[in-house]
Amino acid sequence: MKLDVDFSLLEQAVVTMGAETVEIQLDDEIIPIEPIDKQLDEGIEVNFEDIDFVTGLASYQGRQVLLYIKDHSYGNKFHSALQEGAKGNKFHIADCKTLEKMRRNGRFDRYVVTNKVDGIFKISGHDKRTNEQIEGEANLNVCQDCLENINYKKFASLSKGSARREFVDQFSLADFFDTYSSFFKFMPSGLAEKLTSGYTKDWDQISRNIREKYNYQCQQCGLDLNFNKSLLHVHHVNGVKSDNREDNLRSLCCDCHRKQPNHNHMFVSHEQTQQINHLRQEQGITTKESWKSVYELADPGMHGVIDLLERYQVHFPEVGEELQDERGRVVAKLELAWPLRKVGVAVDKADAVAAAKLGWKVYSMRHALIQIDELVPRLR
Repeated sequence: MKLDVDFSLLEQAVVTMGAETVEIQLDDEIIPIEPIDKQLDEGIEVNFEDIDFVTGLASYQGRQVLLYIKDHSYGNKFHSALQEGAKGNKFHIADCKTLEKMRRNGRFDRYVVTNKVDGIFKISGHDKRTNEQIEGEANLNVCQDCLENINYKKFASLSKGSARREFVDQFSLADFFDTYSSFFKFMPSGLAEKLTSGYTKDWDQISRNIREKYNYQCQQCGLDLNFNKSLLHVHHVNGVKSDNREDNLRSLCCDCHRKQPNHNHMFVSHEQTQQINHLRQEQGITTKESWKSVYELADPGMHGVIDLLERYQVHFPEVGEELQDERGRVVAKLELAWPLRKVGVAVDKADAVAAAKLGWKVYSMRHALIQIDELVPRLR
């Protein structure tokens, strides 16, 4: 809905007061924060059946979440968890064999779902001395079964033991939510609040100057965005938003920008990702000379699938393939595709359904990972 508001009286008042007029332009798309997003930041107690795993990732009412059991009374883990989070209940980010076992055993514990990014969880327990319920906060660990099931950052390839424990110790929820941001319409409120911080007052003009200097082209993938300028960002190489030295600024498309190190404040929607893929196809920027180039072009949420495909040495996929019907209309967009074999991987269920009507076999990220032994023979 377009809003038509006259701010002329407000602007006149600003001038009268002698205040400085500041223009603000943010590189990231601002996603509205709804009441449920604030509630999820605090944590919501829900029934296990209400949590959705259709993509393989845990979600609640269309939001990417993690889930954990707040009550640490069982096994007297409460005080141990307060002192060392690794001794507490693990939190889950995806469907895994631990949750599947609970389903089989008919254990439908009430979980807390949240999308906090600081890794600090509210837990409770029973104090035997006072016979009361007590609460505290603990830095819980992520479930390793979840990490393996989605092959997050090639976790499945790590040998069990110290390598995996080190990975868990360094696990960042902000990085995790950022990796799969295009799978979901909304971002965690904890990340959204970071979008407006750190920029200088003259950032709008500085950003425009950099884009114009490089003729609205991405300095990394070479994409020309003269007719899609909103998809072109300006990146601070050292991560300091107030450091606007020219040698610290790079003109990057939103996809290349989100893939820069330590960019867990980014949010790129699925629609933006597909638009970038479309433009790359139009401009011929989809040549895959190595698996490295496949990683660079693909949605980060597909990297777990790509890692397995690389290890099985299948043919390189097309990235961002668009399927057309008999009238030449685009009816489906696939993240990864092998056109000669009519096999693909899609994020959006509607794309998968439309592709199936054209005779394609399309996997979700979840099914590509758990049915890899079925998928690979189709690609050889």
